[in-house]
Amino acid sequence: MKRKMVLACVMAFGMMLSACGGSSNETTTAAPSEGTTTTAETAEDTSEAAGLTGDESFHYIMGHGAAEKSIGDLYCLKFKELVEEKSGGAITVDVYSGSQLGTYGEMLQSLQSGDIGGMIFQPAPAVSFIPELSVLDIPYAFLGCTQEQIDKALNDSAFTELLRASCEKSGYQFMSFAQTATFREVTSNKEITTAEGFAGLAIRTLENNNHIAFWKELGANPTPIAFGELYLSLQQGLVDAQENPYDTALNAGFAEVQKYLIDTHHILYPNLFIVNKALFDSMPADYQAMFNEAADEAKAYAEQLMADSSATDKQAMIDAGMTLIELPDAELEKMAEKGVVVEELVRGSLGDEAVDKFLDALK
Repeated sequence: MKRKMVLACVMAFGMMLSACGGSSNETTTAAPSEGTTTTAETAEDTSEAAGLTGDESFHYIMGHGAAEKSIGDLYCLKFKELVEEKSGGAITVDVYSGSQLGTYGEMLQSLQSGDIGGMIFQPAPAVSFIPELSVLDIPYAFLGCTQEQIDKALNDSAFTELLRASCEKSGYQFMSFAQTATFREVTSNKEITTAEGFAGLAIRTLENNNHIAFWKELGANPTPIAFGELYLSLQQGLVDAQENPYDTALNAGFAEVQKYLIDTHHILYPNLFIVNKALFDSMPADYQAMFNEAADEAKAYAEQLMADSSATDKQAMIDAGMTLIELPDAELEKMAEKGVVVEELVRGSLGDEAVDKFLDALK
């Protein structure tokens, strides 16, 4: 309820400003943050200084569910900094972290309707909106691939074009995936050194049927829990384990309530950047070019953060007292075999074309 009220207030304030603006040329999806100037006169001056031909200004609300200062949050803030600088303030962005604007499902609906303008997030919650994303749920599909191989497959391949079309069908504009060939890993209060050791483990997962099916195939007891409730659930023993990238686990303080860090490498850790297609299409071509340039530079920035996190955040959790368990390749191969159940589910829901294009793109 609180999160819905936040979004309602943001939208109401934006409508009030639009009403007060009269004949302003400003195009907006919400009220700007404090200190942001978005009048048509200022936007015209700044866009001229930036070399833009249009006299409109455009405002993007960006929401995500990650904590402040997490990589997803810093990614959003870097994009805000870059696009506002490049456009001279003709394009402005407000960032709302920590699910302030609702659950991922609610935010994705708001992004469809244009109530918010953009999202950067781990893509698993969007499978029901963009079905082709479910190929990323196939466990161990990326194991052994380089960052360059994965980038080509996700951002510049026949599969990318299929994904782009699916996004557009749902009202989204696909921007890119940021990744560094790093993965979601497991933290646990149970010592696990083999694939069989996951049997009976009460593990928190995302509310994603493919993820749930994988853990059930391993014999675990997967339980979807809202991220905001996860720390307390681990502390009270309602679940024994959870799976997330290193930076998410560290920033959430899971090292305080978990004993073991288990390198499972089961699901890729990418950040997906999508925006409202109608808003993006409403911008003149030179605005779009500047927007894309800022997105590309923010992607490179986020990938450097992700690469650094792979070492530093992992070590920080070890330094905080967690015991690292690196599963042998033979055990990872056993887990990959269990992941075949997800590929079968994805093929059943998507058909063979999307899955084959995805797997071919990785070769």
